[in-house]
Amino acid sequence: MADREIFRRIHLVLWFAITMLTGVLSGFLTSHSVMLGRYFTWLIESGNYRVFTDTFSVFREATHANVHYNLFLWVSLVIGIIWTIFCFIIKKNRIIALIAGLSSFWVGCVFFSSGFSDAEEAVARGVADEAVRQFFVSWNIPMHTSFAVFYSLCFFLLLLSRCKVIRERVTGSQET
Repeated sequence: MADREIFRRIHLVLWFAITMLTGVLSGFLTSHSVMLGRYFTWLIESGNYRVFTDTFSVFREATHANVHYNLFLWVSLVIGIIWTIFCFIIKKNRIIALIAGLSSFWVGCVFFSSGFSDAEEAVARGVADEAVRQFFVSWNIPMHTSFAVFYSLCFFLLLLSRCKVIRERVTGSQET
């Protein structure tokens, strides 16, 4: 009985961590889609790429903003993998774990396999040629918006998974 309680608590702590991280990433990507990413695209499309390179690359270097952003992604990936493995061990929330628990894995697969990560880095460092800038502009908003929607759906799934557990406790039934 004590092992069951320990597993329940570990599951809850991991669920809480991945849910919070997914919510934060959903907010990051929504903000990027609504404002920051549109500003970057506008600067490039309006012929003000020099303004972008003269300011953003310096800002990134001085504040390490990309490191802080990437930290959330890496922590989400690690916690998500651990939570997913744990869900399979205890046979709870397996489908949600594959989708939402591994959300940063799926997003990373698309981000890196599409070549957008290289284009974004070249644009942010100010070394992108015209073709790379155009690729960045054409994919920036659609890609980040799709990621924002995906993370928001994953956040919702994670919240629903907890509601299911609470409902089952109230009704006295066992989760399978």
